[in-house]
Amino acid sequence: MHVLHRGQAPQKPLLLRPLFGGVQRIGMRSETTTTLRDAGRGKPGPAMPGVQMVMAVEVLRVLPDGSARYRFTLEEVDLLVAARTPVRTVEAARAQLSPLPGLKGEGQVAPNGRASGFEWKLPADLSAPVRGQMQQMAGLLKDLGTFLPGEPVGVGARWEEKGAGSGALTGANTRVELRSLEGQSVGLRLQMETPRTPQPIPASLRPPPGVKGEASMHTEAKGHGGCLLSLDRLWPIRLELDVESHVAVRAGTPDAPKRFDGFTTSRLQVRELSFTPPRLRATRTV
Repeated sequence: MHVLHRGQAPQKPLLLRPLFGGVQRIGMRSETTTTLRDAGRGKPGPAMPGVQMVMAVEVLRVLPDGSARYRFTLEEVDLLVAARTPVRTVEAARAQLSPLPGLKGEGQVAPNGRASGFEWKLPADLSAPVRGQMQQMAGLLKDLGTFLPGEPVGVGARWEEKGAGSGALTGANTRVELRSLEGQSVGLRLQMETPRTPQPIPASLRPPPGVKGEASMHTEAKGHGGCLLSLDRLWPIRLELDVESHVAVRAGTPDAPKRFDGFTTSRLQVRELSFTPPRLRATRTV
């Protein structure tokens, strides 16, 4: 983490101070749209349902260094179905998601918000596609942690983190600006960008052996959004992140060139639905 500007006075350290036994209930929505462009002609990609979830995060213990160990429970999962999504696609997706409610995992977060691990306890009979999706989600959940600076800052401060992110934003340079600071409440603006990165190209797109041609594939992505934090919570109170990713394929021979691009727009929204402090929880169980 590198602080570019420390912002206005007064300046204070931004550290998470989670409450042992506190429980956050969080709603998350994730939607994705794709566009394919071949020879300059664009067309929508296949319609895929979005996902909405309700999750509970309980602080199991707070360690002497301020790190917090937490338990994650996936309470509800449902689809966000676009109008033109085929019925069979929806039915198949719902069938794959059906084992997920009740799924649990555990993780740990440092005082600067950096996650040091998150692991699902996945059922042995979970289908391979859903297992892969849940492993990807574990990376996403790990990155929901806040990237807080290592020194005191004030409103207007800016800092950056290199090589963070997962999924389309793997290796992204993340820039953060402190927009508001009042008591435990912290408002951040986020900007993320990955470099143009070469990727392995499928053998089916390469020119035949001995034939002159080209074969290259590159990816790049940009993300922007903002979040509102409370320093006594592990996860954001509110977060919105839009990510635009681009895959460019240049292949084929001079007589039969292949030029196509894929554009994916993803939107992630997180909202805290409720927060139950430890004292209130104890009162309810008496």
